[in-house]
Amino acid sequence: MIMRKIFGLARACALLTINLFVFSSVFKAEWAIGITAIIAIIAYLGEYASLAKDRAIPVRDLDIYYKSKLESAYQLLCEQGNSAGIDLEYLRLYMVPDERINAYSYGRSHIGVTRGLLALDEASISGVLAHESGHCIIGDAFIKRILFCDITIIILGLSIMGFLSTGFLWIVFALLCFFGIGGGFLSFFITGFLSRMIRWVFTGFQHIFLFIYQITVGMISRNMEYSADHFAAKMNFGNELAFFLSRFSLEDGAPKTLRDIMYASHPTSNKRIKKIEEYCYTTLSREVD
Repeated sequence: MIMRKIFGLARACALLTINLFVFSSVFKAEWAIGITAIIAIIAYLGEYASLAKDRAIPVRDLDIYYKSKLESAYQLLCEQGNSAGIDLEYLRLYMVPDERINAYSYGRSHIGVTRGLLALDEASISGVLAHESGHCIIGDAFIKRILFCDITIIILGLSIMGFLSTGFLWIVFALLCFFGIGGGFLSFFITGFLSRMIRWVFTGFQHIFLFIYQITVGMISRNMEYSADHFAAKMNFGNELAFFLSRFSLEDGAPKTLRDIMYASHPTSNKRIKKIEEYCYTTLSREVD
């Protein structure tokens, strides 16, 4: 668990360092440091903002039924963690008022489970909690928020550049008209055409960066899911998680398009179950040997 936490922290620091170097090549050092610091703060506080957005209810404020179910599942998780030498008692649990079956890792210490998930058996809930705790320990949500801030800055920057470019073009046109150099229909038509071309160019760059972002985040998210599944299996919740995935998969079975496959944030349940089973079989084989 310590190595997993260290890896998560090192990964976040490396990503922020890359941001700092990139911003330093565009802005002054003071601005670069300030922007990077703001991104880090947003990534950290986003954990609490997401809890508020989802109207997550702390376990202590739940009614006796949901509180007992969530605490029982959490106790089972902590007991398994203690037997594996992993302390998970620092985690804070919440219920999200949603009837859909789902759970969320909000950051490094907060996990939310939906009201729909709490209708399941204790073992299934514990398996899902083990998976989400794998996300928490390594800080997957923190990485995603940093990447989201990055693409937001890029899109916003391109929008500002496009606006300034078209504005400059029309200012030049107005000055030419003022000095009597232009002002006819043809010059107005050419200026309007160039203005649209500039907007199309910057909009095109926005779509390109969004495409790269979605592909990249999709790949990263899928690897994060496999890693969290591996952690749950290591916590001896592999069977419970595999059963949950096979029974409550949200996939509709419809053929996926290439776009769906590239943008998907989660691997298919069948692939996840296969990897969980492979890990459990390998671990069992080692114990037998």
